[in-house]
Order: sequence, then C-alpha cells, then structure tokens
Amino acid sequence: MTRFRLGQRWKREPTAAPVDSIALELDGVNLLAGAVEEPLAEVVPSLVGAAAALRAGRRRLVQVSLAEASLELVVRRAGPEVELSVASLGRPARLLRPPVWVELEEFAQAARECAEGFLEDIEEAAPGALPSSVSRGLSEALRLLGGPVSTPREAPPEPFTRRVEPPEELGFGFELKDPADLLRTYEKGQGAALGSLLCSGEVWLSLPGRPQAWRAPGPPFLTALELSRQAGELARAVELGEPRFFLELGGVRPALALELSAGRGKLGAGAAFPLDGSALAAAMFHLGHTLALAVAERERSQSSNPYLVELTERCREGLSHLRGAVQPPEDSGEARGRNRSSRRTGRPIPAPGRLRRLRFDKRWEQRRLAGAETAQLLLSRQGPVFCSRERACAFARKDGKVLWSREASQGVAASADGYVVTADADRVYCFVGAGASARWLHDHDGLPLGPQLVRQEGLLITLSDDRTVLAFAEAAGREVWRLAPSRTQRSWLAIQGHRALLSTDAGYLYGLDTADGQVRYRMRAPLPFQGTPVAWGKRFVATLGKGTHHALLLADAHSGDVAWTREFQLATPSAPLPVRTRVYLAGEQDLEGVLLCLDLRGRVLWERPLHLGAGPFALAPLPRGVLVTSANGSAARVDTTGELDWRVGAVGEPLAMALPARTSRGVVLIPGEQVRAVDPRGGQVLAEVRAGAGLVALQTDSRLGLYFLDDSGSLSAYQLMSHFAVVEG
Repeated sequence: MTRFRLGQRWKREPTAAPVDSIALELDGVNLLAGAVEEPLAEVVPSLVGAAAALRAGRRRLVQVSLAEASLELVVRRAGPEVELSVASLGRPARLLRPPVWVELEEFAQAARECAEGFLEDIEEAAPGALPSSVSRGLSEALRLLGGPVSTPREAPPEPFTRRVEPPEELGFGFELKDPADLLRTYEKGQGAALGSLLCSGEVWLSLPGRPQAWRAPGPPFLTALELSRQAGELARAVELGEPRFFLELGGVRPALALELSAGRGKLGAGAAFPLDGSALAAAMFHLGHTLALAVAERERSQSSNPYLVELTERCREGLSHLRGAVQPPEDSGEARGRNRSSRRTGRPIPAPGRLRRLRFDKRWEQRRLAGAETAQLLLSRQGPVFCSRERACAFARKDGKVLWSREASQGVAASADGYVVTADADRVYCFVGAGASARWLHDHDGLPLGPQLVRQEGLLITLSDDRTVLAFAEAAGREVWRLAPSRTQRSWLAIQGHRALLSTDAGYLYGLDTADGQVRYRMRAPLPFQGTPVAWGKRFVATLGKGTHHALLLADAHSGDVAWTREFQLATPSAPLPVRTRVYLAGEQDLEGVLLCLDLRGRVLWERPLHLGAGPFALAPLPRGVLVTSANGSAARVDTTGELDWRVGAVGEPLAMALPARTSRGVVLIPGEQVRAVDPRGGQVLAEVRAGAGLVALQTDSRLGLYFLDDSGSLSAYQLMSHFAVVEG
C-alpha cells in the first residue's frame, strides 16, 4: 500500500504558512525519512502536480524537492508503473535506498488523497494560508488526476554504458550505466534536472600497485558531487598546513587517514602507503570534471543542467586554486612595483577571480547613542554619521573616535557632509563639521527639528515632527519658508530638481518651489500616501494605501499631472523601485510575498511569488535584476523577466522592519540577525556577521567596511580582514 502522510502539528500551532513533516509510506516503510520541517504549501502542490503530469503522459520523469531535509524525490514512469528514488543532497550525497517500483494508479491515488486531505485541513485550520495562485494550480492537478489516464507511445530506450579508466596511477575511474536512457530525459526548466543524472554505475580509486583500492557503487554523479565537496575541504587543510586529515571517500567506508605533513595515507586498517594530499584533491576534482564531460557528450542538453554546471564550476575552481599563484622573485622590479601599488591603493579585494570566502573582524563599537530606534545612519568620507532627534555625531572609520557631536533640546538634523542644524526653545544653530563655534544662529519659535536634513541650492531643508517642512538659508540662517499641511499627522519629504515634494497621510501631495517655498501644485489622491515619493526621471512614483488596498501613482514632478494610478490587493507594500523603464513593488498577498513589475504605462508585466513568507519587504537594484529582502533575513533575486535566480532562507529572529540590501565591491550585504555577504551572481554565502535582532540600520563603505546600528543605541564597525578567491583558468 502506498500513501502520503502529512504531519498534524501545524494545525495545533498555526503559523503564517503550514510547516510540518511529510512521509511517503510503502508497505509501512517511510521513504522520506528526515522530512520533518517542510513547507507544505509548496511541497504538496509540487507533489500533486508531478503525479498529474506523469498520469496525463506529459512527463516521463519528475522531481519533487524537500529543501529543508535536502531530499529530492525522483519519479520515473515506465508504462503502467513508476520507479521511486530518493536522493539526499546533504552530507554525504547519496541515494537513501535502492529504487522501488509501484503501480502508477496507486501512486496517483495516494497523491490525490494527500491533496484532498490537505485542502480540508487548510479550510478548517488556516483559511487563506494557501495563495490563490497555488490553489488554482492544485485544483487543476486534481482535475487531471481524476481524468482518464494517458499512455503515450514511447520510443524504446537506447541503453548506454561508458567506462572511463583513471588517467594516472593515482586517480579515479567511473562507469556509467544508463539502460533506461535517463540522460536524454532532461528538459531545460522542467524540474527533473537531478533525476536525469541518477543513472547507475560505480566509482573507484586507483593507487600505485592497487588498481581498485576503493570502490563506491551507485549513481556516479552523487559520488562525484560528494568527492568534490571533500576535495575542497582537503585542499583547505593542505593550504592551512594541517598535519592530518580524515575522511570517508564519498561517504563510503573504509575511512582514509592522511598524514599530510608526511605524505602518507592509510585505508581502514590496511598498511600505510605514499599519498600526497594535493594530488588526491586534484584527482577528486578531475573525476567531477571528466564525469560532466562524459554526460554532456552523451546528451548535449545536459551541458545546461544546473546540477552538472555547479559540479563543473566547483571542480574547475578547485583545480585553479590547487595550481597556486605564480609569484615573481621578491627582489625583482616587478614584485617591488606590485607591492608598492597594493600598499598605495589599499584595496580590500585586490586579487581577481570569483570570491568564495570573506572574513570580517570587529573594529570598534560605540554604545548609548540616544534615539537609535528612529535614527539615521549616514556615511561620510571620514566615517559613519549617526543622527537622531536628540543627538548627531560622526565617528572616524579607523578607530571609532568621535569627530564631532551635537545635542539640543528641540532636535537635531544632520547631513552626511557634516552640516548640522540644532534647535532649542529660542534659537536655531548651524554647525559645519568639527568646528567649535556655530556658523550662524537665529531666533526660533521652539518647533522641534530633525533628523532629516537636505542641502539644496543654498538651503538647508528639514522636517519638524514628521509633519512640517522648513527651509533655512545656508549662509545666514534666515528661515526662508515653511509649510504645515492641514489635517496631517505624517509627511514624507523628497527633493527632485527644483521641486520639494511633500506627501501626506491625508492624501495630499504638495509640489513646492525650493527657492521660495511657493506651492506650485497640490494633488489629491484617492488614498492616503504611505511613503516618500521616489524619483523616476522627470516624474515620480509614490505608494498609496489603506489596509490591504494599495496603489501606485505616477506623476510629473514639475507640473503634478498624474500619468496613471494602479490599484493592488497587497498588504505591507515596499517602497517602489524604479529601474530604467520599469518599476518594481513587493508586498504580501495571501500571506505570501509577491513581486510586481510594471512598465511606463502602469501595465503589470509580470507577478512573481517570492516564497519568502510574510512581509514586510524591501527592494534593492542589482545588474539585470532586483533583490527582495525580508524582515526575517531571507532574500530572493529576481531577474528582469520575472525568473527567480536564487533565494537564501531566513536566519535568526525577524527584525522590526525590512531593510534594503547594500552592495559594495561586487558583494551584496543582506540584513538580518545574521548579516550575510552574498555573491550577487549565484547567491553563495561568502560570510556571516552577527548583528542582532535589534538591527535598525546597515551601511557599507567603498572598502567593504560594515556598520550596524541597533535599537539599543550600539553602533558597531567591522573590517574585511581576508578573502579567498578562485582565479578562472
């Protein structure tokens, strides 16, 4: 008997998205052991869709990912039966058990019962937890499962066998056996990429005098994948000069003990034999590279298989690193010139190549900064600038020394270039940098100021109580103009050219002439404004909304003419991100993150589910894409066509708000309780630095220095200490 069983704990402890165990029981044996914390709203629809595609004859091979357990369920149809395989991509990569065969109808019936039970549970325990798009896809899959079974005509498979002997006395050989022609079932973008590589065979190790000293039966791809991981660890051990290293090759006994300093090895309880650690690592990398070439020769489309591409890149980078760098003699002119250049520029990442690891160390920390919950963290040429309503101060980048500090009873406003405006009950003052005396002072009516300060065409423009906008003459301090919108509790200020744009929660937007403060236009929107207007060429885009009903508005910044307004059923929308001819907006829909892309005319080009959980979200631009970050530390990169390039999961406790990612020196910093440095191309995590769940601001400078501000008033600075990069050969 075949059946799927879902955990029931999520119904007793409801969350935004149901997360629980899933089991595939075959005569009482669970084939998915270890899948105990899976997102059921993703796994169940994927499973049912795969079963429907098999039964309807649309696919011959399907794959269902259980990402939290690092398991892949691969199902292959052969006539009226299906073959079930479960591969683990954890350590070590392997098949959990030999493949098993079941009737197609029995498997489809188990998937249908699983989906129907899940839908009943969702309706009872968590209505609305399943996004509408997922519900529609699940209903379509159930319709196919209830329809007639299709038996497409299939060409007989062409059995394939390839045996490759070790190229040297110390090396790995392999044999590929593909009687079912799995390698030719790969279709780009169809989701069975790993399944098409799980043909049987074996891998063996050849040593001098021992043609088959070690042997690992099973899919050669999984063995080569695990050996490439172990080769990277072995290469690092050699690089660090460790005396000994132990491993089970490919996760298969006997264990191999290496004495790296002596150049010897021993398999299990056998006798020791000469073995160089670097040569063994190179042989392990060569195996993966040779296997990938053999697979691509058999089926050309496999060259784009993401699993095979990743294995090839890992092995190529490992071999490049093992070759080492060629250093000119220290006494040569070339070496001396190069060393002087590197000291002069002080670049933190001077070596070309693809980054693999970064290491950051704490440089300094400042504590007890008042008002950090609503403060701004800016960057100047000298270092970070902290500004809250109570205090503004600047710190030296190198040691955290206080360069200047200003405090006032009625507020402080500061800019990154060192201009500070402070107010007390009777006076308003302006300071520049570390000067001891005020540049000017003027009478004041006691209106509180700050912390935002904008310098624009001889004016210093700031907000009071997040409502009233004031402009002071930069040279003399005279108040040039002010605007206090009526029936307004909150305002947002933006400067665009010669216009000061002030949006309000009363639904009005004012376009002011920055020179004299005259209101050139007043716009009435159908909903309250919810954030700062964002410049988009000569126009601006702003977010409107109330509850779950939100809209985007595009208007001319000079005249205030509205080009279009588009409404959306989104909760907790992000600030809009205009990039060239498109604008992006992230929000929450059916308790799941969604990214929208609109064109210049306000038409929705595409809508992409993010699978990052509930909002809020923040957006940051990347080359040919956009990066969405969540308050829980997860992030996803989406390209301009709406395809998901990569995603990293949540880490630690959620922050109080979603912070946008920062980019410096080709490295993306993703905010969270653990701030992660990520390669923007592939999403590989290069480093993690603990910032704490109270993080409220993140900045990074041009030297990849990190600055964290938390809600307790602590400002921490971290310095890039070392990096490891692989130079492309």
